[in-house]
Amino acid sequence: MSRVGEQLKKAREESGMSMKQLGKKLGVSDSFVNEVEQGRRVVNEALLERFTKVFGKDVTKMGLGSLEASVTNEEPEARRVQVKPKEEYKAPATPVSELWNQAFGDNIKNIPVYDYMMKDPIENRTYAVTGKKIEGHHADKVVAIKVMDDDLIGFRIAKGDLVLCTEVKEIQGTSVLLVEYKGKRMLRKAINLNNGNIMLLSNKNGEKSETMSVKDVKPLMKVFKVEFFI
Repeated sequence: MSRVGEQLKKAREESGMSMKQLGKKLGVSDSFVNEVEQGRRVVNEALLERFTKVFGKDVTKMGLGSLEASVTNEEPEARRVQVKPKEEYKAPATPVSELWNQAFGDNIKNIPVYDYMMKDPIENRTYAVTGKKIEGHHADKVVAIKVMDDDLIGFRIAKGDLVLCTEVKEIQGTSVLLVEYKGKRMLRKAINLNNGNIMLLSNKNGEKSETMSVKDVKPLMKVFKVEFFI
């Protein structure tokens, strides 16, 4: 209870009035009177004058001191409004793009894009990661290769397209691979003939095939997805 509220309650009780009776005289509800006495309501100057008229004595001389000071000092802590100083905006030290990657690092991943020689990335592409995998393949083992020619145009793989790949050590069944053959790297449709030989297919100007020993072909990357651009 505040010091103001205590003094007003004391004056009411000395006058023999209930909260309801005092409320009627003041033109307020008994609950309002209770909140004033409990220190949960601020007593303004107009209300203070009404208290004076009801009690027949100047309540400002009841040891209340300055009304403004009393109300401010006795107001419950929970009702005080703390105004925080406006903080100056500071740009993040980390680039926004990097912050984005940190926030969604478990859901997206930057994949390097290479040419056929795979020495240095020529760019990066962002792909969605689901369960640490991209299109069913472990995200850390996926790379992208930019198609450098139209040798597989008949298979809807054209120059400028991107193919997503994973490393491969041997040729099994039929697949599209980046291979090294006779010192040259190329994308080819490869078929293991299961007789120690491999067939490499291209179809830029009609289908062409070459058959050679499996020992003469070095498989590098296996394509599992093609992205073409209109």
